[in-house]
Amino acid sequence: MNTYLRKAIKNTFNFLGATQLLNELNFRLQQLQYSNQNRNYQKKLKRFVFPTDRALFNTFQLNYKKYYEDGLLAANEMVQWGALTSLSSPVILDWGSGTGRVIRHIQSLKPNAICYGSDIDCESIHWSRKNIDHVFFDCIENQTLPYPSNYFHLVYGISVLTHIQQDELLIWINELKRVLTPTGRAILSTHGSQYFHQLTREEKKQLEKAGVFTHLFKEKGHRLMTTYFEAHFLKEQFQTHFEIEQFWEGQQHPEKMGGQDVWILKQKIPAT
Repeated sequence: MNTYLRKAIKNTFNFLGATQLLNELNFRLQQLQYSNQNRNYQKKLKRFVFPTDRALFNTFQLNYKKYYEDGLLAANEMVQWGALTSLSSPVILDWGSGTGRVIRHIQSLKPNAICYGSDIDCESIHWSRKNIDHVFFDCIENQTLPYPSNYFHLVYGISVLTHIQQDELLIWINELKRVLTPTGRAILSTHGSQYFHQLTREEKKQLEKAGVFTHLFKEKGHRLMTTYFEAHFLKEQFQTHFEIEQFWEGQQHPEKMGGQDVWILKQKIPAT
């Protein structure tokens, strides 16, 4: 299905107020599409426990191969990142860990790391506690991370801000700053210009005016709640709390995080 037809179908369902129905149809289609492939791939990894179809679809996509291999690739990038290689036992948080796609590999690649995963989806956290060893998993409640201040050397959130409505942005920026050590870093990916084609003309106008636009949904953190950011808008928000150590714009670097914008932030050194 070409991009224009897919967008037309999505917009039609949105107009009819049937977004949930489209989401359910997409889920069923992915079940059919990947059924045999997933079954064969699971035979290769007999001891690896995959999430349920529904949990996998809600947090990523219903493709075992991509879940495993993309998660391993992202974990390798985190482990090889310069700020971690100098630490013998870094304390790492996967913020919005979902079903543990990345953090389960980080613990295997860097056994001395102390690894945590947190999410507002407590059902996914319960599954992760049961099926993923050597990682501490915690539910997030009341927009507060359940950890002490100055605790993590690295917090990463892969496509987490993408599913948080715009008026909660500063709450989470403050929380990330609170839990990071004075030399800690945050790695965040967001829906930037590479994804603006998903918006209608009117939605793009709202985005251009405000710098941010959210497709609202009744369930917080759901895949159907999607927030898009202009890079200049996020830069201003981040710079009030962090120094921007690195930024990759999705259109120029489509190989990183599926074309999302990628931000590496570090704590600001207080002025003396």
